[in-house]
Amino acid sequence: MRHVYIIAFIGLMVGVLGTGIGGVISLFIKKSNRVLSFLLGLTGGFMMFIVTFHLLPESFLLGNIFTVLLGIILGMLIVITIEKYIQNISCRPYLRTSIILGLSIGVHNFPEGLALGSSFLATSNFGMVLALAMLLHNIPEGISMAIPLRLNKFSNKEVVLYTILAGIPTGVGAFLGAYLGSISNNIISLCLALAGGTMLYIICDEIIPTGKTLHKGRVSTLGVITGFIIGTILYL
Repeated sequence: MRHVYIIAFIGLMVGVLGTGIGGVISLFIKKSNRVLSFLLGLTGGFMMFIVTFHLLPESFLLGNIFTVLLGIILGMLIVITIEKYIQNISCRPYLRTSIILGLSIGVHNFPEGLALGSSFLATSNFGMVLALAMLLHNIPEGISMAIPLRLNKFSNKEVVLYTILAGIPTGVGAFLGAYLGSISNNIISLCLALAGGTMLYIICDEIIPTGKTLHKGRVSTLGVITGFIIGTILYL
């Protein structure tokens, strides 16, 4: 049982350090609408790459087309339902974006934690490589969540704290992955597709439109394309 707790701790560190580092980096970003618009676009492009070439293909390989479609639909419905409960935050529009994005990142991190916990049982070497890769790609996700918080003038401590909290589901997923051992591929497939659905919705409904609202020029569009290209390079 001791190894399960060690794996869970590694998963927790991967999640909270990745998004937490992203939160810290955001504190050094200049508060300019043009810059923030570009960064939101960058985030949207990077996350679009993750959904298109990481989450959904892996979900399809582990399950089937019906599982993928079900997960995407459920993911979108979850976000839409959450949006209905936070309509009263309309006076702070960018905060709404950050809350939805934080929840989306948390949902995304949970199945990644499941995969991480299972991979450690298969081969410890691959588990550490996967852990490092997850940590690195959690950093831009932390930045993307932190930017709307900074726009709402949250304190530095609050920005870092909330980005850290978004990484906790990775540890929970890693614990379950290690504790249950061989989890049904269909369950992991559904979780990955669900995360893909939530991310796809938040990118189209929140991140890209918010970037355009901050600056009317082409900056956010260039950010989206740049983020997609960065994702391609990182996953080569």
